Amino acid sequence: MAQVDEDLDLDVESDKKKGGGKMKSIIIFSVIGILIIGLSVALTLVLIGGDKEAAPGEAQQTEGEAAASKEKDDEAAAAAGESVAYLDLVPAFVVNLDGQESEVRYLQVTMSVMVEQEGDLEIVKTHMPVLRHHLNMLFSSLDFNDISDREGKNKLTDETLKVVRDALEEAAGKPVVKAIFFNSIVGQ
Repeated sequence: MAQVDEDLDLDVESDKKKGGGKMKSIIIFSVIGILIIGLSVALTLVLIGGDKEAAPGEAQQTEGEAAASKEKDDEAAAAAGESVAYLDLVPAFVVNLDGQESEVRYLQVTMSVMVEQEGDLEIVKTHMPVLRHHLNMLFSSLDFNDISDREGKNKLTDETLKVVRDALEEAAGKPVVKAIFFNSIVGQ
């Protein structure tokens, strides 16, 4: 008769289970790695994309105020049937302040001008050195305490428009600028 050898252990299924365990750990570690990379990218985007706020001691017109003012003038011009054009005066104006009463010694101003017609932009560009000279003289004669509140900024807006219009009247024969907008006013 045939004799059965019980010592012979042919466990074919156990080899498959060991290989399957290695595959599971590779998949788990791959998923964890992808999650870590995704979280680091998301965290980087959140940190880099944050808003930059003005430092203490600086006064700055908010973008919302500038946009609202610009929108109001656009609507008025559109109602009158006019087309308007804008020009950013770059680079920013950076001046030493005249006032001794304030701790603020430097002023940086970025601004735009509005004209009624696209062709008027060329007049402004042509006479830019004259405009920059007069604006530098105006801004350097300021005391920061006088422009730190909304009323002071509104007064500065009126004075700046008058200076720009007078300079263009003198240089070009006509004051083509209808409005000015401060994009930012920063004192340090």
